[in-house]
Amino acid sequence: MKFLLLGGAGTMAKYVLEKVLADGAFEEVIVADYNGEAAEKVVAANIDSGTQLRAVQADVHDKKQLIELMNEVDVVGNCTGPYYLLLEPVMDAFFESNCKKYVDLCDDIEAIENVQTEENIQKAKELDKTIIIGLGGSPGVIPVEIMYGSSLMDDVEDVQLSMLLDELEEGGTAVWDHMFENFAGEVATYENGEVKVVDGLSDVIEYSFPEQVFGDVGTVKLYDLGHPEVFTLPQALPNIQNIKIKCAYYPPASMDFIVGLERVGLLNADEVEVDGQKIAPRNILLEKMKDTVMNPEFEGGFVKEVRDPKDYGTGTVIDVYGTKDGNKVHFQSAFQTDMGTVTGYPMAVGAKMLAEGKLTETGIMIPENAIPEAERKDFVDEVYQSIENAGHPCEKVASVTYGL
Repeated sequence: MKFLLLGGAGTMAKYVLEKVLADGAFEEVIVADYNGEAAEKVVAANIDSGTQLRAVQADVHDKKQLIELMNEVDVVGNCTGPYYLLLEPVMDAFFESNCKKYVDLCDDIEAIENVQTEENIQKAKELDKTIIIGLGGSPGVIPVEIMYGSSLMDDVEDVQLSMLLDELEEGGTAVWDHMFENFAGEVATYENGEVKVVDGLSDVIEYSFPEQVFGDVGTVKLYDLGHPEVFTLPQALPNIQNIKIKCAYYPPASMDFIVGLERVGLLNADEVEVDGQKIAPRNILLEKMKDTVMNPEFEGGFVKEVRDPKDYGTGTVIDVYGTKDGNKVHFQSAFQTDMGTVTGYPMAVGAKMLAEGKLTETGIMIPENAIPEAERKDFVDEVYQSIENAGHPCEKVASVTYGL
């Protein structure tokens, strides 16, 4: 079996590759990246993995090259971004390639909607292709666990994701830009069985994170986050009434920083004219952040030495509410770990399952439907157990309460 990892020199791809190599499910892995030198360094760093590795400089806009690479492998894993720009050209090439199996980390709502059309779903089925969109953390392992929780109930009514993202997480300006986009402007929520649009950062709740997993994080103010689950979960749970996705950067001062930036318009991605030059305020902000708060030498910046990685605030609490035999049920799962691992490891597990023939349904699928009901708990358990086995910080608990 051969695996093509597009965007293979990126931050999230590092964790996909780490898990793929640990599993040894593929005889060869092609690390393809627009930065060929970076791809070579990735291969050199993993030369003793026991898996044959090859670095390739590749531009996803070079359709001919992309098809040739895809024709060499059994599974394609796509970590290129931003997905709203790069998902469609990659999918276009995949449809014309001979490869039958594909998985990515896409969490861009617009990109998912543009690709997961009825026409493309039917086309994938006709070509006998299995395409899984968004098998990362969220979307990805989180909605898969929501589906597991739902299987313990007769009906699911409400879901809330309470999320923290530590300011010290990897990813640089790309991650900050993505989060600014999901916090600012109009944000989609799901209320009373339908999608509703609200103003970002306008609805604040206070949520108490469980001490068993999050230590002394305590009660934190959370804000609406625009994310695909408000569109994907109702596809799998058509009777669900409310989906709340609430999030904050951690520590709280980081979120206060973001709210202040939005108040003065610095999160705006639309261009404004200044002294005859057109530029987006957010682009200026991100450029300055590289030199200031994200620079370890900048006094008052995000200094990694202040906190150990095991004390980072990144994690999520899943609350699923429903009924069983006419009685109320509450399923809760909470985890704290690195963003990179909880994003990359699920995709790697999915790639392995594709290679092993465990995911055979064809078409374009979201994680909620791509992972069969019988495999959901094992999928979730493998993701978190593998993170812990690899030596990454990881705390995870789950419980279900009946007869509330």
